[in-house]
Amino acid sequence: MSLKTKNSGKTLPTCAFVTALAVFLTLNLGLAISRPLTPLKASALPAKASWECQRALRFQKDSADATPDVVLFGSSLMMIPTTCAEADFQGKIIDPVLEPYSNKLSQLLKAKGRLFQRCFNFALPGAVISDHYLVSKALFKENQRPRLVVLGITLRDFMDCGVDSVAATPAYNYFHRYLSEAELDAMVQAGQGGPWQNREYLVNKWLYIYGRRLELQNLIETALNSSTTAALKSLNLPREGNPSLTYEELSKPRASGVSGNKNNIDALMAAQEVKPGNFLILPNMQLPWQDNTREYKKRFAHKNEAVFKGQFAILDKLLALNESLGIETLIVNMPVTPMNMKLMPKGSYESYSAALNTVAQKRQVKVLDLNGTFDMSCFRDTVHMNGKGGAALLQAIAATLSEDKREQLSGKAPLPF
Repeated sequence: MSLKTKNSGKTLPTCAFVTALAVFLTLNLGLAISRPLTPLKASALPAKASWECQRALRFQKDSADATPDVVLFGSSLMMIPTTCAEADFQGKIIDPVLEPYSNKLSQLLKAKGRLFQRCFNFALPGAVISDHYLVSKALFKENQRPRLVVLGITLRDFMDCGVDSVAATPAYNYFHRYLSEAELDAMVQAGQGGPWQNREYLVNKWLYIYGRRLELQNLIETALNSSTTAALKSLNLPREGNPSLTYEELSKPRASGVSGNKNNIDALMAAQEVKPGNFLILPNMQLPWQDNTREYKKRFAHKNEAVFKGQFAILDKLLALNESLGIETLIVNMPVTPMNMKLMPKGSYESYSAALNTVAQKRQVKVLDLNGTFDMSCFRDTVHMNGKGGAALLQAIAATLSEDKREQLSGKAPLPF
């Protein structure tokens, strides 16, 4: 039997909840107005064992000496074949966590007369267009920018049913702290998601304590002495990242004798913990064919028109950003198999091609269309290429970049081999 207050039909638990909620909302409003917690600088962001963090820290570390000449953007469709091609090129095991450079592409470009010495592979598994915009906005500056961005894209990057908002990706969760509130507002508005789709963004924006949880964590850990911190760590309380962890510590090689997941490309794509030695790519790997049609049936279950238009709006913002920074851009329409094409919603690929052509012409950016130019021996599943496909992809990119004319390519580009 519930205990009721005198002269009231409300139970004590209900009154307590309402009171607690009122106190919380008042406290949150006061903090949101006063904003006592200074946003963390990018350099103080907690380090995480993720592709986003590993790549960001390495890019910043290397850029302190000299910014890479070329940055490769894309999803696993770019990451996997170029990494496999790099292992084949070097003739040795590649750890993609520690070796983000494409020496293969550097050599090809040098042979074609383009002296780009350092090509940084910033492709991220599962990335969509807004993720590349976030990375660019976060890391590219007037005095820290590549000369060229190669952007590998396909329809999935604009209409993945598993990604219903620009704020629903691992890249957003990591890189959004690099941007100002106004920059985030503009990006999310361009992404055209509704309140539910943008819930992570809205919760961070309007619940001050939650949105500034990293700042609060950092403040507490800084205030505590080492012994108290050690005691808290022993409790194994949930926490977000490690503010004191450096890139050198995060990228420390595994102990000798510990073997990684050799040949495990699937582990690379679905990685929960990205650390050295977890994914080792062997040269000349013979990857067995895998049928991933079930996965892409889910990704292509329907066309979300708002997300589709939003991602193209952000592609336009990305190209405009590159132009403002003096960065040359090459868009690569990535090859996929006919099996994957059949899974796409009717008319969606045609809409994608038309929209891509429109934005590329608007920004006068070259598009290298490679879809339909690779046979099945270049693929390890319906969308991801193998090392052979990766080598052909890099050769096609190098051949296109050797051209002096900045003109829109129409139709299928001839392969240089």
